[in-house]
Amino acid sequence: MAFQAEHQTRPWEDDEAEQVRLAQARASEVWAYWHDAYYPVIYRYAFARLGNKEDSEDTASQVFLEAIRSIDRFSYRGQPVIAWLYGIAHHLVSRRRREMARGGGSLGETYLETSEAPEHETSTVDRLVLTSVLEKLKDEHREVLILRFMLDLPSKEVARLLGKNQLATYSLQVRALSAARRIATSTRPLRVLPQRGQQ
Repeated sequence: MAFQAEHQTRPWEDDEAEQVRLAQARASEVWAYWHDAYYPVIYRYAFARLGNKEDSEDTASQVFLEAIRSIDRFSYRGQPVIAWLYGIAHHLVSRRRREMARGGGSLGETYLETSEAPEHETSTVDRLVLTSVLEKLKDEHREVLILRFMLDLPSKEVARLLGKNQLATYSLQVRALSAARRIATSTRPLRVLPQRGQQ
């Protein structure tokens, strides 16, 4: 019973600095906690960029392997753990995309659903930006759109991941949406996703 009470409290859950210290000591409980908490977001990010399930699963798993290998070099200075993992994911996804391009592989379509966006932003991107549009964007524009709309992350969390304040992140998001609209209207029409609840 005492063990149950201790397990339920886990005081380090609200203390990322302590989580990092324990992770550096190879505490399996912390690594399991990170995996459960962050794997879904990392996987969704990988899928948004790679467009297929197998590569996305492999990449998301590799993120945690790389994290274990590099945890001793990670110095916690207030940066959230998810931002560190996102940085690893961004690097691995970019490398995987280069490998696929060199090998002649095709990337699946990437959907950017904007159902949670304010109305004016939804009309700006017509609820969907395909890979053909995303890949023509600047890297920072593509990342902010994927994080904000594909992953449905709150603006505050996107700002933390990108290492910017919220005002700068919002400004970046506005520029990204504007760039996406220009590219979309100058190429082929967007394929619009059905509204939630529609067939």
